Amino acid sequence: MKIFENKLLSTVLTLFLIFVFLAIFYFDKALLAGLIFVGILIAFTFLTLKKYNLLNKQVSIIFWFAFLTHFSLALLMYYLNFHPLGQGDFILYQEIAEKVFQRIRSGIFYLDGLNYLHYYPVLIGAIYSLTMPKMIIGQIFSAWLAGISVLFAYFLMVEIGSSKKTAFLVSAIICFYPSFIYFGSLMLKDTVVLPLVLFGLLLSVRMFKNYSPLKFFAFFIILTFIIHLRFYIGFALMFSFIFCWFLISNLKIKKRIVYGFIFIFILGFCPYIIGYGYYGSVPLKGYLNKKTITTYREIVYAPNPSVVSNAEGVLTSSSGSGYSYSSGVESSFVIKTGLEESNAKFIKNYFVSFVCAFLGPFPWQLKTSKHLLFLIETIPWYFLLCLILWGIFKSFKTTGFFLTVSHYRFSLILLLFSAIALGALSLFINNFGIIVRIRIPAVISLLCLLGLDKNIDNIINKLTNYLYEKKFVKFFSLSGLRRKS
Repeated sequence: MKIFENKLLSTVLTLFLIFVFLAIFYFDKALLAGLIFVGILIAFTFLTLKKYNLLNKQVSIIFWFAFLTHFSLALLMYYLNFHPLGQGDFILYQEIAEKVFQRIRSGIFYLDGLNYLHYYPVLIGAIYSLTMPKMIIGQIFSAWLAGISVLFAYFLMVEIGSSKKTAFLVSAIICFYPSFIYFGSLMLKDTVVLPLVLFGLLLSVRMFKNYSPLKFFAFFIILTFIIHLRFYIGFALMFSFIFCWFLISNLKIKKRIVYGFIFIFILGFCPYIIGYGYYGSVPLKGYLNKKTITTYREIVYAPNPSVVSNAEGVLTSSSGSGYSYSSGVESSFVIKTGLEESNAKFIKNYFVSFVCAFLGPFPWQLKTSKHLLFLIETIPWYFLLCLILWGIFKSFKTTGFFLTVSHYRFSLILLLFSAIALGALSLFINNFGIIVRIRIPAVISLLCLLGLDKNIDNIINKLTNYLYEKKFVKFFSLSGLRRKS
């Protein structure tokens, strides 16, 4: 690729150099250190893509567009203290990361005495030891992770049957997904969970098509990390993989069954090696009971000003000392479990909670003016969801149910993962400030279904024909995208 002959890459390179110049003369050393560190990561990313023959113009554009979007917002939030939804976990993570940084610089390489719930702030502390202990560096790292996430979404869409053009356009839609833009520019563990989930789904689909032990080993490692960071998201990926393996793998039925039971045995060690017990028996025993479910739904995340909780479910007092999430009270809504009444009541209330987690927050649940920002996400989400459902319906009608299912069977894992993840989320949490952040992997997985069939592909073509074909493609010299692949 001749970088300087391409308008986009030369423009991006110029902008990057300008940012470095400004960092040296007008901003601070932390920004410069963050740019250098992430610059190395970006170089490694492009070298890896080139090694596996995945690097081309549209892939470059997708990455740079996502990265620069999040990088710009990270600068805005850091230097202008722009946090319209209030403070969050990133404050606590910064405190822990600074302590890790101090230990590493002092030659202390153990974590005893640190009050950390997972290794994300430890990772940030390790990055600080190579750079500086400033939050902007962690946020720039999050911007790089956002670019990687969109790349994985693009490759996943192509893998399940989308055209490259549609995958490119849907990747742009994902870049504008509000919760992803906002939370993906902060220093939160979800910025690591998302690319791991999308990569895990991509590996799953590739194993369904062409299994190899190396792919399964990589999947095992990724799944272990996801379970550690967000265990119910990891379990959703694990169970959806196991179910889909038996149903849609390309291996012959006997071999598929044998491999499947071996996978069931091995994957149980993912939570075991991080102290959760075989198949997560420790946390599942603690969480899947009436008392815990009721406590989380009706106390931990209930709109009670005197008792609030952080995103990890640790109870704190809004009137006490220490780190508090009292601002989360305003974004809670009440849906009782119904477990004390009857099974029918529980099922009904659970369904309502699931709908809220999937489609909410609804306008009547918004209590303050700042929460109107959530409508920027939910209204387009309804429109895109209608496109997905309409496309599936048209495909069933024109092609037939069985032919459609057979042709796009590899997308089943995306549907199943999203359903299980949202189901676990809605079982415990009734705070949409937390829901919109945790459901990001599930929503992006569903957005990947946008370009699966010709009907949706045609709709996207009609909606974007003028801007895409006549303006965007012409400016960036991407004539190859006009041809479907």
